[in-house]
Amino acid sequence: MKCALCAGRMEKSTIALPYEMNKEYMLVVRGVPAFVCRQCGDSFVEIEIVRELERIVNDARKDGVTLGFIEYRRAA
Repeated sequence: MKCALCAGRMEKSTIALPYEMNKEYMLVVRGVPAFVCRQCGDSFVEIEIVRELERIVNDARKDGVTLGFIEYRRAA
């Protein structure tokens, strides 16, 4: 896979994604599977992973979490 920004080579890796919601909630999901460009560092997350991230963040919000770190593999 080639990077959309620089046409560099994308490799499978993991990233940390911060979520800020309404300036009242701040969550960071660590260990998210993604493709990361070796050249510029841009990342791409597949739609199935994004849907799971949305579920994880919504569940944390329902549970009353306002600030925290979540490990993707444990929550998925």
